[in-house]
Amino acid sequence: MTLVVVCLFLIWSKGATLALGVYSLSIGLGIVMVAVGQFYRHIRKSERIALTTHALALFIVYSVPASLFNLLLLPRHSVPIDAMLVRMDSWFGYSWPGACAWISQYPQLANILREIYSLTLAQILFVFLFLGMANDRRQLHTAALGTVFASLATIFCWALFPSSGASAYWTLAPEIDRIVRPVVNSAYGAELNRLLVDGVKDISTLQATGLVGFPSFHTVMALMSLIAAWPYRPLRYALILVNAALLPAILIHGGHNLMDVFGGTVITIACWRLGQLAFDAQDRRLLVEPKHALPAVRA
Repeated sequence: MTLVVVCLFLIWSKGATLALGVYSLSIGLGIVMVAVGQFYRHIRKSERIALTTHALALFIVYSVPASLFNLLLLPRHSVPIDAMLVRMDSWFGYSWPGACAWISQYPQLANILREIYSLTLAQILFVFLFLGMANDRRQLHTAALGTVFASLATIFCWALFPSSGASAYWTLAPEIDRIVRPVVNSAYGAELNRLLVDGVKDISTLQATGLVGFPSFHTVMALMSLIAAWPYRPLRYALILVNAALLPAILIHGGHNLMDVFGGTVITIACWRLGQLAFDAQDRRLLVEPKHALPAVRA
């Protein structure tokens, strides 16, 4: 709710235009899923379904003000840190154009990595679904809270030290760009650089699918999914295989620096722990509250 209030204030203070229809599907889906969850909790008494639908609904609804907040922080007047990140990448012998040039020799592999990259959000939603149906409240709530904390940490880090990623710094050779077809290519990176300077007045017309270069939120979603599913051995092994392919996909198709992935890893570990602490604190509060309740008075 606080984030919604902040977004409304930013819309008013910046004189931005927003058509709610852009987010109507997500909001509507979230409301329906909450209603379904309440039905299964109070009428059908199926806690597994109730827990699952509530978690997915709240995550979907949260994504609306979170993404809007990120957009409303435009423009950013600080100097982007992409040049520094590229220099740091060079210490490890990595460059985005070099990675794209290498993968262009294997067009089919580039296509497979593109599909894997596009399924990152589906991966974390699937893990939420799995944990809910397993009735694993602790892992599910920790993962959801950790993802929320990580998204806010990512946005604030970007707000203080803006970056648009490697694709905004480098321009690929036309032939390599044609073969690899990065999801976040140099043209998209150039548009992100423009938005950092000019901002946007009509949020509804913005076609950007992501603004943050450092830290990589795709890395956060991938690792948060893996950590959450770790106690379940078959799912753990499957996600290890998927995420092993997702790392190069994030770098190539996400147009990221290697440092973006390192930053996303650090934020994931820290925010998973924060999620655990938040869940445990809430659990302790729920256990203590009934002890302070007044005894019933016999008539």
